[in-house]
Amino acid sequence: MVKQIINNFTENTYIISNNKQGYIIDPGADVLDIIDYLNKENINLKGVLLTHGHFDHIISLNDILTHYNVNVYVHEFDRDFLFDASLNLSNTTKHKFIVNDKKKVVTFTEGFKLKIGSEEIRVMHTPGHTRGSSTFLYSNYCFTGDTLFKGSIGRSDLPTGDEVKIKKSLKRMMNELNDNKIVYPGHGHFSTILNEKMDNIYLK
Repeated sequence: MVKQIINNFTENTYIISNNKQGYIIDPGADVLDIIDYLNKENINLKGVLLTHGHFDHIISLNDILTHYNVNVYVHEFDRDFLFDASLNLSNTTKHKFIVNDKKKVVTFTEGFKLKIGSEEIRVMHTPGHTRGSSTFLYSNYCFTGDTLFKGSIGRSDLPTGDEVKIKKSLKRMMNELNDNKIVYPGHGHFSTILNEKMDNIYLK
């Protein structure tokens, strides 16, 4: 099951669950909305997954880690974003954000896997938007963060971004992921890999 919650930055927070076990992907949404859904569906939260470290994807993280005794998983190259307001871009807002509890931060690399119920989540490292940007593959879904959007792609002009790397990441995704994979991006509407191959002008 996939639940989408949208925050004030039009960022998509996702809660994925299987057999009443769940993970939050990119907790930018209001923490009360997240907790309410987890309670209503009686989901045992196993952890938090970050596609990358920008503030609009992590602003509820401290509240989540206070409320639940779970780890947050982030690519090793984006770990520093969680503790640096300049890297996570919260220094451009009224409220600078850093993660309070370093002990709960666990880093991963390409191919890292986590169990969820009877299935698993696998990491594909897709750098370019940030150096540690990652896509989470679960069932027939891919959670692409700010790397791939419906009809568009992520920026590469922010700190640690790289235009060459994001193009390589997108090419890899198009080559390796099944056409029927459902794309759940960090912003905007869902799509499929096939739709993006056909309609996304940035992938031509």
